[in-house]
Amino acid sequence: MILTVVAAPVVAIAFTSLVIDSSDDATRRAQRWALRGAEAAQAAVETDAGGDLALREALEGVSLRNGVRVRVIDGDGRVIADGNREPAASLRDRIGELFWGPAGPPTLRAYEETAPPLAERAEIRRAFAEGRDEACERVFGGSLLVCHVAVRTPWRGGTFVVLSQKSVRLAFLALYDVRYPVLKLTLGMLLVGFLLATWLIRRMLAPIQELREQVLSRRRAPLSGDAIPVGAPVEIAELAGAFNTLLAAIAERTRQNHAFMTDLVHELKSPVAVVLTAAEVMSGEGAPSAARAERLGRALLTSGRRLDMLVTQFLDLARAEAGLPDEERAEIDAAELVRGLVDAMRADERHAGLRFEVDAVPVKVLVISDRIEVAIRNVLDNAASFAGREGAVLIRVSAIEGGSAIEVSDTGPGIAPENLPRVFDRFFTDRPGGKGTGLGLALAKAIVEAHGGSIAVVSPPGQGATFTLRFPPVSHGLHSETIDVSPGE
Repeated sequence: MILTVVAAPVVAIAFTSLVIDSSDDATRRAQRWALRGAEAAQAAVETDAGGDLALREALEGVSLRNGVRVRVIDGDGRVIADGNREPAASLRDRIGELFWGPAGPPTLRAYEETAPPLAERAEIRRAFAEGRDEACERVFGGSLLVCHVAVRTPWRGGTFVVLSQKSVRLAFLALYDVRYPVLKLTLGMLLVGFLLATWLIRRMLAPIQELREQVLSRRRAPLSGDAIPVGAPVEIAELAGAFNTLLAAIAERTRQNHAFMTDLVHELKSPVAVVLTAAEVMSGEGAPSAARAERLGRALLTSGRRLDMLVTQFLDLARAEAGLPDEERAEIDAAELVRGLVDAMRADERHAGLRFEVDAVPVKVLVISDRIEVAIRNVLDNAASFAGREGAVLIRVSAIEGGSAIEVSDTGPGIAPENLPRVFDRFFTDRPGGKGTGLGLALAKAIVEAHGGSIAVVSPPGQGATFTLRFPPVSHGLHSETIDVSPGE
């Protein structure tokens, strides 16, 4: 890339030699247009019958059609009529402006500002004396070609000169003239560019190759060994740091999965042991008594249900932690969903005597309906189990800045400070009597986060606990209402 950039000026000059007009071609073209303009202007002057305004309009038309400037000049060098419609810059002219800075390339107007007064110009004097004069000259260091044709003509009883001028910008030709000095400079810069390119390649590619080897060396045991060394240059150091961050994340997820499997095996051992014991008893010598067979049947049923619940929650948790892919989401009213869940819990005899209060603002959330219902139900079940038979569970649905929130508070004893960091861990539970699998809150957290939300808990000592589920914004309700759905109403 460096060598290409260094060689670009030479390539550009070589290319311009193929696409631009030569100086001779540009001269012939300018002379031809200047002559056409002079002939057309002379005809307009000789046939003038409409006064000065008509003449000026005629000269403007000649100027516009031929891309020239035409003027009628008297013997004292005064301009009697002027047609000046210099054409707009062509694409080639605009490219040439790159070589002339903000002021742009020179123009015929700029030439006129530096030229002598008309009465003192040689072409005007020769035209009056000899009847005609035409020539071309390169000005502004050869970057502008100006051709003129001056013709003496009688008009309104006197003698006047019609002057036609055509300019051609030669910015590229000026550049072409310095091609040899530019070529010499480029050859020197090519050597410098080659050395610079070699240094950059070694500086960048060698550390990248070393980093590649470091990464590939971990393919069999990616989490073994020390972190990938972070060295210079800075860009490679940042890349190595990103690999280390990725490896650390993989290591943490591996640790969590290992802990999860350990906990799962521990939870499965108890019901599996019951099933094995019952099987051994039933396959032993002699048939068990009716009472013992009944106890074995109840033990098998209880263990089977627990196994089924553990496997179901385990699969649901795995799907939720994967983000619940390929499951359709829809807008629902969070307040309506909460009221339905509370009504179902109120009808459950396990919660007889427990008081539920709902303060709900209609709020739309974009969720997988049955999944989010499981998450909220798990949080409500947790609150009900700690509130006790004579306690209360308070639920508030509200619109907040940046989305919506569902708060679930209970009047139970609260969560011990040392247990707060573990509340959402798999298989952790401190429910009274050790009830529950310890997967309910972990599943709720995974489901909420799969919807782009978050869940948090606070528990002031002795004042119960408050779980807050937050969801991204969809739309907000416009009013709120408070209802009491306590049992017995």
